[in-house]
Amino acid sequence: MALFAARDPDRPRYRTRFMRAGVVYVIAILVMGIASGARPNNLIIWVFSAMIAALLASGVLSGLMMTPLRATRIEPRRGRVGEPLLIRYELANRSRLIPSYDLTVTESVDPKLLEPAGTAWALHVGPGDTVHAEAVFRPVRRGAVQLKGFEVATTFPFGLLRKIVRIPRTGEVLIHPEILPLRADLLARVTSGAFGGQRLSAKGGGNDDFFGVREYRSGDSIRTIAWKRLAGTGQLATIERSRAVPPRVRVLLDLRAPTASLRTAPGEDARTLEERAIVIAASTIALADRLGYEYALSVAGVEIPAVALRKGHFHREKIMSLLAALDLDAPRAAGNGLSASDERAALVCVHADRVDTAVAPESAWHFTARQIDSILDQGAEQRAAEPAAAAPPPGGAA
Repeated sequence: MALFAARDPDRPRYRTRFMRAGVVYVIAILVMGIASGARPNNLIIWVFSAMIAALLASGVLSGLMMTPLRATRIEPRRGRVGEPLLIRYELANRSRLIPSYDLTVTESVDPKLLEPAGTAWALHVGPGDTVHAEAVFRPVRRGAVQLKGFEVATTFPFGLLRKIVRIPRTGEVLIHPEILPLRADLLARVTSGAFGGQRLSAKGGGNDDFFGVREYRSGDSIRTIAWKRLAGTGQLATIERSRAVPPRVRVLLDLRAPTASLRTAPGEDARTLEERAIVIAASTIALADRLGYEYALSVAGVEIPAVALRKGHFHREKIMSLLAALDLDAPRAAGNGLSASDERAALVCVHADRVDTAVAPESAWHFTARQIDSILDQGAEQRAAEPAAAAPPPGGAA
């Protein structure tokens, strides 16, 4: 039978630290104590007593504020390199009488992964109240970021002591790769051929060319009734028209070669080239999603779940999560990651160092990580930075 119970790893831990002003204040107390002992004087003794009382009051008040405080992290499920990441904290005061003031929340995270850009802060949490505070971070690298814990601290009331509540609650945020603005005509050129271009579906239900005639169903529009057939047979029939299928593109990310075997120029980093290739693949997927294409992802050299050709927000987030979770330190496998199928889709291959046409069919388009500057939309950032044109005054006067 154990004599002592094991400590709960999620239990808050309380700490007290002296601020710089507190250290100077303690030195001043010692000086006043020496002065009052050397030459006793009522005024000096009263000042000495008041300074000690202020230090004790600072520790007691801040301790009474922080003891009933409960904090919970509400971390987002995902973030993206180059975009702000908000982490929300819920601060609850369980005390019925004592409020909490000047609360600062600090996250324990590697700044090489998440760079702090704004600290979460709450001015006041009343008795029995719950408030929310948000911290802003800048994701630096893609991948899973481990959140080890966070601290809630206050220097109220005099800024002499810093009372800290350590919450050792872990979490994880998946950081998606950065998305860069690519040239709008890039995919139009890729899908302009026979594969992946816009075509008519083998099923009806659209508003394009004539597809066929079927029996009338309740709810069909009167505009689709085949009146000539009605005049000849006396039976209602509906005209069906074909529907257009959006262009389709599959992105193949070539990661067959290990990082150490990549052919790099002097001053180049092999891991940086691989990360650029991942950024190009993610940016191509984002461009296809914005243009309404159907798209999919395959990775050569790394085993990932099969991704079919689809479109939509959830399909895009699934692919971005797969790219974010790629482990470049894992052993590389053989094969090109393409399934043997007859899907009609344009194929875009992205290589880390140099083009290897053996990884894909002859109709595929190939890009390398070094071409990232040539396929970017150079005017996108400039257009985003330009202020919006001022609206004309009422009446149309310029």
